[in-house]
Amino acid sequence: MTRASSSFSSPAHPQKSARSYGYWLALAAMILLYTIIFAGLAFNQHAALRTHKSDLGQMDVAIWNTSHGRFVEEIKQDFLSTRMTDHVEPIFIPVSAVFWLWNDVRAILLLQALAVALGAIPLFALARRKLGGPLALGFAAAYLLNPSLQSAVLTEFHAIPLAVPLILWAFWAVSARRWRQFLIAALLVAAVKEEAALLAAGLGLWAMWRTTLSFEKSKKGKLIGGGVVIVSLLWFYIATFVIVPAYGAEIHRTAQSVYFERYGALGNSPLDIIKNIFTHPKLVWSVASQPARVRYLLALFASFGFLSLLGLDVLILALPVLLANLLSAYPAQYYGDFHYTAPLIPYFAVAAIYGTHRLLRFFRTTALRPNLLLALSLLWLLGWSGYVYAQAGRGPLGGAYDRAPITAHEQLLDRFLAQIPPDTPVTATAALFPHLSHRRFIYQFPYGQTAQPPAQPAQWALLDVTGDTDMAPGDLHDQVQAMLADDWGVVDAADGYLLLRREATTKAIPDAFYDFARTSGDPQALAQSYPLTFVAIAANAWPRWRQARVMTEWLVGSDYQPGAVRPWLELRTPPGKLLYTYDQLTPPALIWYPPDRWQPGDRIRITTLPLYLPRYWGAGVSVVHGPDPFQPNHRLPANDAAPDVSIQSTDGTLALAAAYRWDEKSRLQILPPDDLLSPDLGARLRPNGRGINVDFRTVDGALIPLSAWLPDAAPTPDHLLDFWLRWEQGVPEGYQPFVHLRHAGKNIIQEDGPPHVFLTLPAQQPVNDWREFLIPADAVQPGQEVSLFVGLYNPATGQRLDILGPDGKLAGNEFLLASWTVASPPIPDQPCALLKDICLSQPQ
Repeated sequence: MTRASSSFSSPAHPQKSARSYGYWLALAAMILLYTIIFAGLAFNQHAALRTHKSDLGQMDVAIWNTSHGRFVEEIKQDFLSTRMTDHVEPIFIPVSAVFWLWNDVRAILLLQALAVALGAIPLFALARRKLGGPLALGFAAAYLLNPSLQSAVLTEFHAIPLAVPLILWAFWAVSARRWRQFLIAALLVAAVKEEAALLAAGLGLWAMWRTTLSFEKSKKGKLIGGGVVIVSLLWFYIATFVIVPAYGAEIHRTAQSVYFERYGALGNSPLDIIKNIFTHPKLVWSVASQPARVRYLLALFASFGFLSLLGLDVLILALPVLLANLLSAYPAQYYGDFHYTAPLIPYFAVAAIYGTHRLLRFFRTTALRPNLLLALSLLWLLGWSGYVYAQAGRGPLGGAYDRAPITAHEQLLDRFLAQIPPDTPVTATAALFPHLSHRRFIYQFPYGQTAQPPAQPAQWALLDVTGDTDMAPGDLHDQVQAMLADDWGVVDAADGYLLLRREATTKAIPDAFYDFARTSGDPQALAQSYPLTFVAIAANAWPRWRQARVMTEWLVGSDYQPGAVRPWLELRTPPGKLLYTYDQLTPPALIWYPPDRWQPGDRIRITTLPLYLPRYWGAGVSVVHGPDPFQPNHRLPANDAAPDVSIQSTDGTLALAAAYRWDEKSRLQILPPDDLLSPDLGARLRPNGRGINVDFRTVDGALIPLSAWLPDAAPTPDHLLDFWLRWEQGVPEGYQPFVHLRHAGKNIIQEDGPPHVFLTLPAQQPVNDWREFLIPADAVQPGQEVSLFVGLYNPATGQRLDILGPDGKLAGNEFLLASWTVASPPIPDQPCALLKDICLSQPQ
C-alpha cells in the first residue's frame, strides 16, 4: 500500500496540479463567502439586540473569564458560579485565546462561523480522495448550504458547532492514515462538550474498523482508535455523572444532569432510558415515528440527496446524538433550527461521500460512461441541497432568510456603552447583557444590586425599557423607582435607554428618555383642538417566530386635559374575539409616560410588547373617557377620535385602524379596507374556494339573499376554519345569523351573533360577515364528517326564518353550507412546536 500524503493535497502532474489549484481556489472562495455572509448575519443579530444573556451573554462571560484564568466562571443570579453546573466544555480553553486577538463578543461569533466554514476543507479533501475534484466541490457546497449548520451559526453562540470541523478532520485523517492528526482531532471533539465524547468514541471505532478493512499490517490505527474509545467513554462518564452533578446539585436540586428530564417518556434516569431503548422498541418507535421527527430525519437525508442511506456504517457512529435529538421531548432538538443538529451534519455528509463512492463503483460495471455518472451524481447532489436551501436556508435567497433590521434606537446603544468603565460590575437587561459581558461581574437586571460574596454588587445599571427585559414593564419601572429612591442616580438617558450609577446625584430622569414614547411640539398636534386623535398604526414583525409588535400614534390636542381621556387599542379576530388590549401586558410607553403626563402638542407612540397573534387579526382603536373602555358610552365618537378611519363599529365608537394576516412565508400583510368591505372578500382572501347562494324568506314574504364563500381545503383539528358570508340586503331587524358546525348530529361549535369583520358592523345594509371556527381536537378526529349549517333567527323568540330551495319551495329553516371529511392537522412548524399560541398563525 502506498503511503498517503501528509497534507490535504498532494503533488501531481502539472496539468492536474493546475486543475487542483482551481479546485482549492474555488473552495477558498466558498469558505470566504460563507464566513462573510453568516458572520455578518450573526453580527447583525447582535447589533439589532436579538442576542441575549441566554445564550450569547452567558457563553461570552464564561469564555472571557477563561481567558483570564478563571475557567468557565459565570454569574448566576447574584452569585459566582460556573458553567459546569450544566455542561463541561474544555474546548473553551483554546477558544478563549481569540479574545487576546480581539476583545469583543463578536470574536466568538466570527470564530463560530469560520469554524463551521473551515469544515469544508477536510470534507473536500476526503471527497476528493474518493470521488475526484468536481464531486468534492459539490459536497463542500452541499455542506455549506445545509440549513441546520446555518441555523447553528445564527443561534447566538454554543460550543457544539465547534465540533463540526473537528469531526470532519478526524474522518479525513482516518482516510489518509494520519493517525497523529486523528488523535488530536478526536480528543478535541471529546473536549467540546460532554455528549461530544460519545461522538469521539464513535470516531475511535471508525478508525479501528477502517484499519481492519484495509488489512494493514500496522496496528497503529487500531491502537489509537481503541485508545480514543476508552478515553472518550471514560471522559463522558466523568463529565456527565461526576462533574456536572457535583457542581449542579445545589443549583438544580438533583444529582444528575437536568437534561435527562427531556426523555421522561423513556424513563426517570439515564439507566432507565438506555434500558428502555433496547427493551421497549415499541415505545421508542411511538416517539420516533411522530410526523415532526420523521420530517426531521428526511430533512437530514435530503440535504445530501439521500446518498447518506448508502453509508449507514458512518451514520451508526452518530446514533448517540441522533437518538438524543430524535427522542427528546424538547422540539428544538428535532426541528433542525437550533444548534443541536450541527454535530450530525458531518456524519450525513461523510456517509453520503462513502455512499456515492459505492454507487459509482456499482454503476461502473454498467455501460454508462464515467463522466456521465459523475455529472449525474453532481446534479443530483446539488439539486437536492439547493432545494433544501431554498426551503429552509438562513442565508440570502434561502427560505428562512431573516436579516434583522437595525434602527436608530439600536444604533444609539454605543453612546451608553462608551460611558461604562470596562471592569466595573454592571447589571443590564437581557438584550443588553451580551454587549457588556466582558467583565467578571455582570448581572441580568434586576440581579446584582446586592451580591453574595465573593461576587461584587453592580455599580452601574444599563436598561432598555423598550426591548427584551424578561420582566413585566411595570415591575421594571417599580424597580427603577426603588433604586432612585435609594443610592442610585441617573447618568444618561435617551429613547428608552437608562444609565444609572451608584452615588450619582441626579434623581430625575431626563426628558430625552421619553423620546421612545413621544415627540414634543409636533406641528400637527399643535394645530388641532380635539383632545386626543388616532393618526397611525404599524405592525413590526419577526417572521421567524411570527411575532408582532403593534405601534399606534396619537396626537394630543390643545383641549387635552391630563387624566380626562386615554387611548385604547383592541386586537380582535375576524368574528370579534378579543385577543389583546392595552390593559393586558401594558406597553412600556403607557407605564413610563402615562396619559396624565401628556401635554398638548405631543405626538404619542405606543408600542406593544411582542405578541403572538393568529392568522388574521384586526386592530380597533378608540379614545376612552370613562372607567370601562368596553362600554360604548365611555368612548368618544370614532368620527372625532379616528377621523381618517373608514370602518367603524355599529355603535360608532370603535374604528378598525388596520387588519393583517400572516402570509405563507410568515410575513405580515395588511388587508386593504376596500377588500374588507368588498362583496367578494372571501374570494380575495382565499381564491381556492367555492361560492354558495341561498335565499331566506321573512314573515311578510321578503327575500333575504345570502352568498357564502367556503375554502376547498378540509378543516383540521385545533386549526382555524375561515369562511365568509355576505348579506347583500343586510340582516332583517330583530334577527341575527346563527352558524353551527355539527358532527354526528350534535353541535360541536355554535356561533350566533351579528355580522362581524373584526368589529360588529351595521347589519341593516349590505354587509360582510366573517366567521372563524377553531375545531376542537377532542370533539372530532381526522376522517370523521362535519357539517356546516347557517340560518337566521330572532333571539327574543327563537323563531327562525324559512329557506327557499332552488325550486322556489320552502326547504326548512337552516341551510347546509358544506360537509367535509376532517383532515389530519399539518405538522407543527418550529414556532408552533415551541409555543402553542403560535400554532394559530401557522401557514396551511
